[in-house]
Amino acid sequence: MRMIILSLTSISLLAACEGIQLNSSVLNGQDRPAAAEPQDPVLEPAPGVDTAEADPAAPAGSSAPSFRGSATTVASLGDPSIPGMWMETPLVAAEQQALIRTSRNTEAVVTLKPVPGADTGSSRLSISAMRALGLPLTELAEVQVLPAG
Repeated sequence: MRMIILSLTSISLLAACEGIQLNSSVLNGQDRPAAAEPQDPVLEPAPGVDTAEADPAAPAGSSAPSFRGSATTVASLGDPSIPGMWMETPLVAAEQQALIRTSRNTEAVVTLKPVPGADTGSSRLSISAMRALGLPLTELAEVQVLPAG
């Protein structure tokens, strides 16, 4: 009996509410024109400021240090849709080969790929590298990065 009363009460409360209009302006419906797509802002120089075009042949400045010697970093799983044995890390400024070693003494040779960030930042390992090292895919791992060779 209580279930029937609760059901009837719920139905009567819902009946008192207005129906949702799918074409309302709140839901970006038909009665309002769609918003224009956002555009990238163009910054104009202040009056009296000289401007110069960037030289496309000049190498891009990088705040990432060049990797030399060995380093330790914390790594997590990177994008699993990208194949190969790689590690994205702020330790390098250009792609290069390196040997990585875990605390369990498992090793793998991977391609180090540069990513922006502080050299103390974390790294991301490919799923192939994580499996080769025997690391759990859902946990962070501390790895030592050594020169390949």
